[in-house]
Amino acid sequence: MPRQLFTAADLRRLAREQKSDLLILSPDDLITPEAVDVARELGVRLVREGPEATQGIPASPVSPTPSQRPAVPVALPPLKMVLGSSVIMDPFGEGLATPGTNVRLKDVVTSADGSSMAAGYMALEKGEFPWTLTYDEVDIVLEGELVITRGEVAVHGGPGDVIFIPKGSSITFGTPSQVRFIYVAFPANWNELG
Repeated sequence: MPRQLFTAADLRRLAREQKSDLLILSPDDLITPEAVDVARELGVRLVREGPEATQGIPASPVSPTPSQRPAVPVALPPLKMVLGSSVIMDPFGEGLATPGTNVRLKDVVTSADGSSMAAGYMALEKGEFPWTLTYDEVDIVLEGELVITRGEVAVHGGPGDVIFIPKGSSITFGTPSQVRFIYVAFPANWNELG
């Protein structure tokens, strides 16, 4: 097996994806001091295979097979619940919407919550709002009618309907009357992507 270098970012990703509190390093693997600190912060136990301990990581006398490794989850972010009735949306995209269209938005799940996705509420009142997505988005209509137009194609969604908008789409959000919907975007920093 080739030598691997583990950085702090690698430890965070492994902790998030593998949901394990154990990382077994081969004798030749390298790990940065920062990664050792991150492992300690995340509660990930580092064990080096082989007879000698290096870089302050204890050696494991017997290397467990993957099926023998404990499936103990790492510390997860706390659960978060948002009461929809308590959400107050802010004006959004001023100057982009057709005159008379009221566009409001509120992010309620962000990367600050430890999420790789974002979620929030959006509402429009009679009109259209152009937008180009540099991220993937799923919209779930709560009330009213949501019309998403991309080029010559328009889809109309009502309460309970789900609409997927792929990254790179230049669209128009619209409604003939009013609409309120939940959006889920990936990645979480959708509003920072250019």
